[in-house]
Amino acid sequence: MSSLKRITDLSDKISKNSKILTDYLSSKGLEAAAFDVDGLDEFPISPADEEPYKARLNIIAATKELHDISLGPKESLRYLAWDSVNQLSLQAVYEFKVAEAVPLSGSISYQDLADKVNVPMLNLRRLIRHAMTNHIFHEPEKGFVAHTRTSRLLLEDLPLTNWVGFMTEDLWLPIANVVKAMKKWPGSGESNETSVNLAYGTSANWFDFIQQNKAFANRYNLAMQAHGGGEGFALTHTVDGYPWAELGEATVVDMGGNQGYVSMAIAEKFPKLKFVVQDTAGMRTPSTIGKVPEHLADRVFLTTHDFFTPQTVDAQVYFFRWIFHGFSEKYCVKILQALTPALKKGARIVINDGTLPEPGTAGYVEEKSMRTMDLFMQVTVNAREREIDDWAELFKQADERYRFLKAWKPEKSRMWFIEAEWTG
Repeated sequence: MSSLKRITDLSDKISKNSKILTDYLSSKGLEAAAFDVDGLDEFPISPADEEPYKARLNIIAATKELHDISLGPKESLRYLAWDSVNQLSLQAVYEFKVAEAVPLSGSISYQDLADKVNVPMLNLRRLIRHAMTNHIFHEPEKGFVAHTRTSRLLLEDLPLTNWVGFMTEDLWLPIANVVKAMKKWPGSGESNETSVNLAYGTSANWFDFIQQNKAFANRYNLAMQAHGGGEGFALTHTVDGYPWAELGEATVVDMGGNQGYVSMAIAEKFPKLKFVVQDTAGMRTPSTIGKVPEHLADRVFLTTHDFFTPQTVDAQVYFFRWIFHGFSEKYCVKILQALTPALKKGARIVINDGTLPEPGTAGYVEEKSMRTMDLFMQVTVNAREREIDDWAELFKQADERYRFLKAWKPEKSRMWFIEAEWTG
């Protein structure tokens, strides 16, 4: 009978949270996200709207569980095994630029659409009709295709479109080769012994490989913009989530800080801090280096440094944002060891990165997102996301003089802060 009660409990939870959500939207005169071509593509609720924000997450988790219970374990497993076909229809829509060929208003016949994208009509029609099961396009009348809000995004949102291309074109083959790579290179932490190397027949590591093709590199960069704009990854969490003001007039070395946009954002809010932004020459181009705004030019400096080589800048804080999850333990230890020549007693290492929650301690959306990210790091670079204990162990492996302090997640953020001190 407990299984019957679970269905009722989930239904009640969905009903209760749906009311919270709709009452909030109604009180603000807002509409919900919708698949209508002119509808909203995101829910107009920010993490600051705590009650409706949590209600929305509760609905997502409860509807997923109720869906799976209603299917049953056997059907759920069967459906899961063939979910890759979702990638197939989405890849076809992306590759053949179907969104560009469908008029934004009105509709187009399958035959006319097939002629425009140069794909046989019957093959195109079955792919699009499958995509429609995921709310990508719709068929307003038999034989005609029209946009939904989802397909319209493929037409108008360039970073998101490149995210789709990156996942369905560039990573599809590597994902299919992960298990083969695990068998070929058991336990490898090398970034050129991955499924990417098997899939594309290359000996280059991931970042060198994508730079070999300008179109690929551009797609990756735009895709990362889409990822960075996802829920919980906003730069405001980095600016507001750490007690920067308590550092006083400290110097912060932003390791692997690219063009310094993170340091600039922090410097805008905390005028006593100075930032030395370090990255390799390959991450700096003549068209981008030196773009620090004039009013920050005396506090934010773009410099060249490889964080695998000994550090020379004396600072109070060494800051790493979204760096360590891109490397295996072996190389993360090397990064921390390369800092030690410059460290003075009391210097802080501040890491802003992903951290895996203990199973069952986070909401469904957060846990699914972080565990998916964990697998993608294996696909591309043989790296991984870490739990809190893993972070503590990493500092210990690097040098016993590091003292792990704490790890915390700012409210509504998907990224954590991890902090350690050099005891000298």
